[in-house]
Amino acid sequence: MPITHAKTGTDPRVSLRYPDGSLIVRTKEIPWTPWGMPGTQFKLLHCDDASSLLVILLKVEPGTVAGVHKHFGAAHAYIVEGGFGYEHGEVFAGDYMVEAGGITHQPFTGPNGLILLGFMFGPIGGLAEDGSLAGVLDIEWHYQAAKANGAAGHIHRPSMEPAPALA
Repeated sequence: MPITHAKTGTDPRVSLRYPDGSLIVRTKEIPWTPWGMPGTQFKLLHCDDASSLLVILLKVEPGTVAGVHKHFGAAHAYIVEGGFGYEHGEVFAGDYMVEAGGITHQPFTGPNGLILLGFMFGPIGGLAEDGSLAGVLDIEWHYQAAKANGAAGHIHRPSMEPAPALA
């Protein structure tokens, strides 16, 4: 995806980065990247290594049952399309929800699937049947998966750049 330091956002296909750190991401131009389980894809919109903030669009196919997983930090979501359910009930398009850090659950999507805008403050851990940690989806995993798919050109990770030498 092209990115420029243009002063105006006149081309809807080009993401823009400004000298003050502001960014406009043309999400339609970012390809979907396979996510951590079958039937799911994501678009990485932003990540901040210092705060462990990860912002994604997540698309889940109809009838998908997620693996049991744990949120190590809070997760916020705005449901763009479709919806999902879990032990607390169902959420639908237009709903906003917060999942507390430390919770373990197993959501499922209905017949319309799901697209959500997610803000995660920490990684998600997939759990094995015995409750042990089977895998982790953190910022680095999301970044590397998106990068391998040509979907991370708009991401700037200053915390991953070498520190300047001290005088």
